[in-house]
Amino acid sequence: MKMSDRFRNFMRGRYGVDQLSNGLVFLFFILILIGILTRNTIFTWIALIPMILSYYRMFSKNFSKRYNENRIYTNLMSPVYDLLDKIKGFFNRKIKRFKTRKEYKYFKCPNCKQELRVPRGRGEITVTCPKCKQSFDRKS
Repeated sequence: MKMSDRFRNFMRGRYGVDQLSNGLVFLFFILILIGILTRNTIFTWIALIPMILSYYRMFSKNFSKRYNENRIYTNLMSPVYDLLDKIKGFFNRKIKRFKTRKEYKYFKCPNCKQELRVPRGRGEITVTCPKCKQSFDRKS
């Protein structure tokens, strides 16, 4: 029997990894990093607590209890995840705009401030905002 099969058989019926376990591992790394930077061993010892809890949760056979813990964690962390998604979206839009800067020119609607994209090299054009239907002239 291969080692991967043995591990798969061992994990059968166990809870496994979820968002809370990942959060605990992340907390472990943050505490270890703080301990290294401050040269304080107390953080290293405290960092073992979330790591042990993470392993306990992964190997637990009590699905309902672990599921409820994870549900509470995800409900508490949803504003943080939403904020991170907004930040990620902001940077993705800026990266996309930077990559397409040679093909398109970007304007803001003077009425509703909606960002509009028009092809470059068309000369003087009339741009109509799809959101508020305001028309304005710009050079592309």
